[in-house]
Amino acid sequence: MLRRLGRFTGCMAGVALALAAATPAAAHVRWFIPDQQEFLPAWERVLSWPTLAVIIASGLLFLLLRLVERLAGSPHIPKVKLLAHMEPCATTILAVQTGISLIYFATQRNLFIPTLSLPPTIFGWLLVALQILIGFTLITGLGDRAGALLLAGVWMLGFMLFPAWAVLEQALYAGIGIALFVLGRTIPPPAIARRLLVLRGYEREAIAALRILTGFSIALVAFTEKLLVPEAGSAFLQRYPGFNVARVFLGWGWITDEQFTLLAGIVEATIGLLLMSGVLTRVVILGMWVPFNVTIPFLPPVELLGHLPILGIMYVLLLYGSGIQPHAVERRLVPALTGELAAQQRRLTGEEPSPAGRGPIE
Repeated sequence: MLRRLGRFTGCMAGVALALAAATPAAAHVRWFIPDQQEFLPAWERVLSWPTLAVIIASGLLFLLLRLVERLAGSPHIPKVKLLAHMEPCATTILAVQTGISLIYFATQRNLFIPTLSLPPTIFGWLLVALQILIGFTLITGLGDRAGALLLAGVWMLGFMLFPAWAVLEQALYAGIGIALFVLGRTIPPPAIARRLLVLRGYEREAIAALRILTGFSIALVAFTEKLLVPEAGSAFLQRYPGFNVARVFLGWGWITDEQFTLLAGIVEATIGLLLMSGVLTRVVILGMWVPFNVTIPFLPPVELLGHLPILGIMYVLLLYGSGIQPHAVERRLVPALTGELAAQQRRLTGEEPSPAGRGPIE
């Protein structure tokens, strides 16, 4: 039994390693190619072999991760105590990074990403202004929960201007809005905190929504930018040939740009489906770390600016994604009701002097 398990694990590790070779091509290829309208998804290709490969790869890896979870006796692996030091600033990082990205793309008159260009109309400029307002609330923490709700609303307004598939690609912003509304970014005023106490029972659900919607976005982008339109990946690799690592670093000249694009799409879609499944989310997030970071140094700055929200999501899901209770109410709402917020306000306005004899920490 152990020998069979070892062979199965070794086989799956080999498959995962082979797929990982394609991950540098997991960039948003449509952001970096001209004539984007020439590379629209060909939906009839959904019934082609890459879709079957995604189903098989995600199914096998799901079974492997589920087996590891059973052997470990916990879905919360790896268990790293240093995560406790990361937790206090989790939603802050998500909010600030999302806010920076929103404001940047708003100044470019885009909705969330470069390919969703807003028209120079009253409605288009309204969405620009709303993105800047949301970014301000998320970065400063002033009205952060209202900004989170507004973010989900702006995402839904996108359906009025763009094809449904293009807006659904950005479903992760709806997940960010849900998560930040429930978990919060700062301590609200006491009157608001009392009304928000009801959110205590929905913290796990908010994280699940963030995880599922992010996984859906990743999987859908894999199809709409790669699996259903490999020509877009080929156009991208013609401009950035170094990203075909199979040919450049492994010497596999027989792998064409189109084949490499399909392989990269299979990897990306598999990651998205595994993230949606909720199996060993920490392991999946750690597996995402390389493909979602390695492209950043080799592409224009828009790659980093567009990835900031995803990197913030990865931070949050690394902590809570497998179903851990965030206990955000204790950190964000209780201090407003126990007087800690009022004491902090008095200190920052100079109404409460520092305690006598208390000097700087040596």
